[in-house]
Amino acid sequence: MSGPRVVVVGAGFAGAATALHLARAGARVVVLEREAMAGIHATSQNAGMLRTAIADPALARVAVAGARGVELARAWTDVPLVRPSGSLLLARGGPARRELEAVTPELSALRSTVRWLEPREAAARVPVLRDGAFDAALWSPDDGVVDSAEYFAALVRGARAHGAQLRLGVEVLGGDPGDDSRPARLDTPAGPLEADAVVIAGGAWSDVVAERLQVRRLGIVPYRRHLHATGPLATVDPSWPFVWAVDDEVYFRPESGGLLLSPCDQEPFAPCEPPADPANRELLARKVAVAFPGLIDLPIMRSWAGLRSFVPDHRFVLGRDPVARRVFWAAGLGGHGVTSAWEVGRIVAGAVLGTAPPPPEFAPGR
Repeated sequence: MSGPRVVVVGAGFAGAATALHLARAGARVVVLEREAMAGIHATSQNAGMLRTAIADPALARVAVAGARGVELARAWTDVPLVRPSGSLLLARGGPARRELEAVTPELSALRSTVRWLEPREAAARVPVLRDGAFDAALWSPDDGVVDSAEYFAALVRGARAHGAQLRLGVEVLGGDPGDDSRPARLDTPAGPLEADAVVIAGGAWSDVVAERLQVRRLGIVPYRRHLHATGPLATVDPSWPFVWAVDDEVYFRPESGGLLLSPCDQEPFAPCEPPADPANRELLARKVAVAFPGLIDLPIMRSWAGLRSFVPDHRFVLGRDPVARRVFWAAGLGGHGVTSAWEVGRIVAGAVLGTAPPPPEFAPGR
């Protein structure tokens, strides 16, 4: 007996991971991607940080499981996917620290090596933090930096190895969500497709896809965020962990002999390939001066921007649509797509196949 026909709309991290888990379980999977290449938006514009220390316990659980999944994806690549650098989350006394302290016991149970460090201990690992404005640092030695491009390619290879089809340059123009008596229909330039289930994994375009399928939008909003890269710096040790100042919302990590940094800006933006705003370098400089005084006057060589998409409560949207019963969501991953993709795919595939209910905190109808 053949498996259900599932169309996944969007070939980024969420779509590729969902397709892989569905195909492994025997579903007949077609992935539609509007662009000529897969994974060219948020999937390719991220900082590649494997971060599991997240203040929201629900997101932290998915992140930890997703981090383990990155290693499972080694089945479809010969390239190491993670540089286990560890991470330091710097905090001053205040709400940010209290939120991290609240989730630390759960993180410790999931990854027993997580612990708090004094400023001098953090500075021993990253000397430029000696004059940093923080009172404590959450050390997660199992975090690291992912080869995002190769991890994504491994997910796609795995999905294809289990029979999933990837159709590039195919945009969903319209359709019908179907119901209990008829399949869903997706209208594309190549003709209509029928499906027993549709997974919306369109990133910044997820609500656009939903509307074209006559499904209610969920209020998924894309936000622009910038990344900045320096040239080589003699003071940078490539083995440093990535460092995130949670109160000031700015981070850096070693990259290509220098540093990759972000001021964690968040500006609502229409779905597109967003241009970089030159003025964002000034925001970065101001935040670095406060959080990392040892890094002032960095020579920024390149800047770019990407989109991160959220619903208002900043939790993921995973599982069956509350009205359109043949439609499922794998969206609203914010900046956690790299870390969480594997587990997101597993959760959504379980919802589609009816083998495991998704966590209620991610329900599209919440």
